[in-house]
Amino acid sequence: MLTLNVEPRTTPMPWKTFVGKAPRRSIALDGYVSAGPRFNPQGPWANFNHHEEVSRLETRATCAQALIAIRQGLFDAFHNEEGNADAVIFVNDCDEDVCLSVFILTNHNLATGTMNPVLNRMVFMEDMLDTTAGAYPFPQDLETLQKLMWIFDPYHRFRVSGQLDRRDPNAFREVINDVQMRIMAHITGSGSRIELSTHFEKIGGGKGWAMVREIGQNARVGIFSEGIKAFVSVRERPDGKFSYTLCRSSQFVPFPIPKIVRALNREEKCEEDRWGGSDIVSGSPRIKGSGLDPDEITRIIEEIV
Repeated sequence: MLTLNVEPRTTPMPWKTFVGKAPRRSIALDGYVSAGPRFNPQGPWANFNHHEEVSRLETRATCAQALIAIRQGLFDAFHNEEGNADAVIFVNDCDEDVCLSVFILTNHNLATGTMNPVLNRMVFMEDMLDTTAGAYPFPQDLETLQKLMWIFDPYHRFRVSGQLDRRDPNAFREVINDVQMRIMAHITGSGSRIELSTHFEKIGGGKGWAMVREIGQNARVGIFSEGIKAFVSVRERPDGKFSYTLCRSSQFVPFPIPKIVRALNREEKCEEDRWGGSDIVSGSPRIKGSGLDPDEITRIIEEIV
């Protein structure tokens, strides 16, 4: 039996903490554990992640890790006494990668064989987009991209509306369920497609980077299409604080996200709930947000850049 724990108020924890806390046969996804991919056969416990402790461009997204793990025998390890698939899945987000990873694990019968071209194409495209924070150069009018954006539209609307910042477990679970239904509709040929909404507003920045406000659900596609290779996206939270996302198209772009993140953590004296992520995309503390306004963020980045 596969069960899903949705814990948006849980900050990313070390792998050792997860192994000591989670029950046997537990799987952490996409940043629930602040460590690179891990497997401990004693539980067993597994972590699929492409944020911390990895070079993001060379690491498969979480959904692609889950897909290949299933095809290479994941449920030979994660099974109960009757031999049936058995695991507790832990997530603290409801983004595209999380939703698709959960779908793949909970519908592993569809993923076991390699001859599922619709699923394979969907995972490939999400892998490319999530790995590059949306910078992978798919044409905006590509039909398969428009179908993918329809699948993930519940999450995109949820994020742009600011509901993501409320960290409501029931709302996060509802997004995951909605997206999973759309994935199944797409696989069975009854899905739909949407034109991308790529509107954004440039509100500041510096040499080689921009500060933006995302307006459309697919704004990041528009940002990179405009030739912006590094940016900080800002969104004001209901509590008056800010949510920030720092992105660059790859580590080859001279916008040192890890160094910037360390400086921001020092500035805000963050402890458990911290600025963090990967070398390509990182963000402000998930639970409490950031108390730094856009001018302060700009000053700190410009001192480094």
